Amino acid sequence: MRVLVDGNGLQARAHAQDGKRLATFLDQLRAIPSCTAVLSPGGPLTADLLGEQDVLVITTRKWETSPYSRDELACIPDFVRQGGGLWLMSNHGDIPGRYPDMTKSDAILARVFGVEIENTFFAHPEPKRLSEFSESDLLTTHPIMRGNAGEEPIRLIVTNNCCSLVSPDGAPLIRLTYRMTDHRNGFSPQGRCFATALENNLKVDRGRVVVVADSGLIGTDGTSFPGVGLIERGDNSRFAQNAIRWLGRTL
Repeated sequence: MRVLVDGNGLQARAHAQDGKRLATFLDQLRAIPSCTAVLSPGGPLTADLLGEQDVLVITTRKWETSPYSRDELACIPDFVRQGGGLWLMSNHGDIPGRYPDMTKSDAILARVFGVEIENTFFAHPEPKRLSEFSESDLLTTHPIMRGNAGEEPIRLIVTNNCCSLVSPDGAPLIRLTYRMTDHRNGFSPQGRCFATALENNLKVDRGRVVVVADSGLIGTDGTSFPGVGLIERGDNSRFAQNAIRWLGRTL
């Protein structure tokens, strides 16, 4: 299984600077049997480059520094429709004067697959507290959440802050918990997701897609830029491995 991590993504750009941000994530992907994982070279993704991959991982595209090119908005959906796997991780929306909108670029790509990435800012109502998804928040019947036979299921996912997802055709892997508050619009978490998975519909054709509302989820523990690294919290690490295995059809 060949996994390409988009070098233009927010977390990948941080990793290019410190060599740490995605180190644990990359090591864990490479621990999957017969899996190679590399960061893409500089510049936009191309059809030729994607044609050599099984799974593409995008870790938030900032509108100001790395928006999708017109060609990327054509070749990425083509890659999926031809059987590729896409893990698209967005991030929080804006709070004017405090946080920029991290959803603007990824929302354009997600919409191609029938997923609406909302400009929201869901977080714990108490400042600096992390949020947890467990029990009824999780779609325990999905392969990503239950793993293969004999493996421990995903029981706890931890995030800091995030946007929200609405996807009528997607499998609601992780629903936003009632314990979170939208600090931007005051939206209810009900009916909104933190993670969704798509397959077997016309928008993805032969491919598979997972969309997640935060990319700090895979940041190395102990790193703090562009946000707290959370891959060692809860079952985040196994969720990442399972998502990649499902997208690459080895789960």
